[in-house]
Amino acid sequence: MVQNLELNKKYKKKIRLAIIGGSFDSTIGKTHLRSLLSTNAYEIICGCFSRNKTKNKKNSKFYSLSKKKIYNTIKELLKHEYKNIDLALVLTPPKNRHKIYLELANRKVGIIAEKPFENNRKDAIKSFNLIRNKKIFFASTYNYLGYPAVMEIKHLIKNIGQIRNFVFEMPQQSSTFYKSVIKNWRTHDDNIPNLHLDLASHLLSMVYFFFDELPSEVNSFEQSNKIYKDNVYAWLKFKKFIGQFWYSKNSTGKNNELSIRIFGEKGSIEWNHSQTEQIIYCDNKGNKAILNRLSQNSKYLRDNELFTYSSGHPGGFLDAFINIYDFIAKSYHSKRIEPNILINLKTNLDIMKTLDKIHESAIKKTWKKVIL
Repeated sequence: MVQNLELNKKYKKKIRLAIIGGSFDSTIGKTHLRSLLSTNAYEIICGCFSRNKTKNKKNSKFYSLSKKKIYNTIKELLKHEYKNIDLALVLTPPKNRHKIYLELANRKVGIIAEKPFENNRKDAIKSFNLIRNKKIFFASTYNYLGYPAVMEIKHLIKNIGQIRNFVFEMPQQSSTFYKSVIKNWRTHDDNIPNLHLDLASHLLSMVYFFFDELPSEVNSFEQSNKIYKDNVYAWLKFKKFIGQFWYSKNSTGKNNELSIRIFGEKGSIEWNHSQTEQIIYCDNKGNKAILNRLSQNSKYLRDNELFTYSSGHPGGFLDAFINIYDFIAKSYHSKRIEPNILINLKTNLDIMKTLDKIHESAIKKTWKKVIL
């Protein structure tokens, strides 16, 4: 359940942070940097931002760091800085993350990982055992969980009774849009296709957040653009309900139109990414209500601490990341992961296992059991 969402913005001591990956020209580096700075909870001490030495040093201006604090390898960074940092933020592509985690864990440096925390089931198990056995702090950034409306859905879901079914959709157009610039690593699928790692991991994080469980069986169909997987339909079985995913990068005209529809015995809930501050709630008596930031009976939508500005000035993606980093700081200072919008280490592993079975079901054209 969502618990204790009061954010303490006045930290006695800032978290000293190293950043690995996330160069100035990465797709997500700027968002992470702005979110970190907005919390006022972190101090960026050093980094290793790119394997390209020339590009790596150029991050000095972007991150406001002395060039002496920018290292060409993680080994070099940890040799000089491990006593000066509390956590390392890992923003590299998910492949070969285990090697990075191993270096950090051996120096007892805690980890914040951009989702998903690994790119295949085998390495995910190895990394899970490593981080658990070393007993170091771990958190991941599934940023859609930071949307106040998504928190609100978690709060509302008890009102619609026993869940019967749901439909989560995440269509995008990056593999067909003529202006798309796709990073080379995204075009090379490994044991689990990048489409699953990129989009389905988000959908599974929301499934777990809303329902406190992941599916027991899955089935899927995959499409490819002859280079990599770019469209998937998946079906999910749970103990008492069923669900459906559609996630795609070949949906021309769709610009990350994430949508959530949940149907229960007493009502339904709907949220669309295009209307981030609005939830549609229906009951089984024919009533339909729209909850937004002005709704007095909402809990999180009207909490201005969760937004960067007042009602009437729509927020979204950046607000969500700021909220995630606030909760990570709160959890780090309290020395535990609260059961709120943060996905813990075990659930990160379970998401990877589920992604693995979704892909396997498409290959073998049959339902696959998910053993967590």
